[in-house]
Amino acid sequence: MRLKLRAARAYDAPALTKIMHDAKAAWGYPEDLMRQWREHWQITPEMITDHELIVAEDAGHAIAFSGLEQNTPRSVTLEYLYVSPSAQKKGIGTLLLQRSEDRARQFGCDKVTLRSEVNAGGFFERRQYKTVGQEPSKMAPGRFMPLMEKTLSGNVVPISEITLSVSSNPWDFETDNAAEISAHFVEQQRRIPELWNGRTLKLTSHSFDSGALTGVCTECSYAAFLTWRDWGAPDLTTFNLFGSAVIRSSDGALLYGVMSAHTATAGQIYPPGGNLDPSDVGPTGLIDIRGAIARELEEETGLRLNELVPDDLLIVFDGARISVAQVFDSNQPAEPLRQDIIAHSLASEEKELADVRIIRSIQDLDHPAIASYARALGAHILR
Repeated sequence: MRLKLRAARAYDAPALTKIMHDAKAAWGYPEDLMRQWREHWQITPEMITDHELIVAEDAGHAIAFSGLEQNTPRSVTLEYLYVSPSAQKKGIGTLLLQRSEDRARQFGCDKVTLRSEVNAGGFFERRQYKTVGQEPSKMAPGRFMPLMEKTLSGNVVPISEITLSVSSNPWDFETDNAAEISAHFVEQQRRIPELWNGRTLKLTSHSFDSGALTGVCTECSYAAFLTWRDWGAPDLTTFNLFGSAVIRSSDGALLYGVMSAHTATAGQIYPPGGNLDPSDVGPTGLIDIRGAIARELEEETGLRLNELVPDDLLIVFDGARISVAQVFDSNQPAEPLRQDIIAHSLASEEKELADVRIIRSIQDLDHPAIASYARALGAHILR
């Protein structure tokens, strides 16, 4: 299976309608009731525009989808979660539910509500949803549909201990998709010729408990990571773990970089940081993520650790991204600091930063180009 996740598009409406109808019928409801249901329930291009719909596709064919609707500033409703019968029992529903919860967090929401199928309550209960009410089922007279909700945990918390080792095994995603990865990277290099296919480390198993992150990273090519990212992170075991250096000026502002056009994240706004790579592995075999943060800080901004004072160490969970973020305090005001960083970037060979944005308030985090994890970090620090 070559699973990819992507945003739904207007032309998906007929395919998504068929998936929804087929999945509903698989519950064994009476055909006369299904006929009425099919007539009433259709996915339209307008629905796709109005909802946050994620499509799972295999070999270019849609096989499942989920859909959210934000109904209050702090809560969303899961309106759709349907998997084609031929694709069920493969973890795709769980994956789509997780990615929908990820999107809810990115919207700033901390609650997901839903109306479950009569027989699907157990699926959601196993994923920490609680029944808060019930509603009579029109499809199964005499039975009730659970009304359920889940409170989402905060995604920015302090971290005190980091233990990361490196696996000697290859990354399954890279092994299973070698030809597609090569073709995808060639296409990306046509768009951004400066892309370089170096080696990187991705988190392939981990636990986080009481402020301690323990995990195993697997080495892979940057091309493999880029393909995995662009395919919507189509698994629940791999995470893009990276370090971030959050610079806070003497007048209390945060400084985020604006990525240059020749980078893989062109135009996005976030703190200095970058991928872990094999050079971050120390003599003990453990990954030095603090060292990686210091390296990226100096490369992107020209600032060194002896010029800054470390403050909070935080971890932000943002869907398939996890960032360990070190807050650094500078004795310089924001504007001179910004000018120095821009001058450094322009003089460097990589020229990674096109600009530096000064974040003085939570309102400054509303810019759509600010990455969701960077927005969460900024809101936590500036609160």
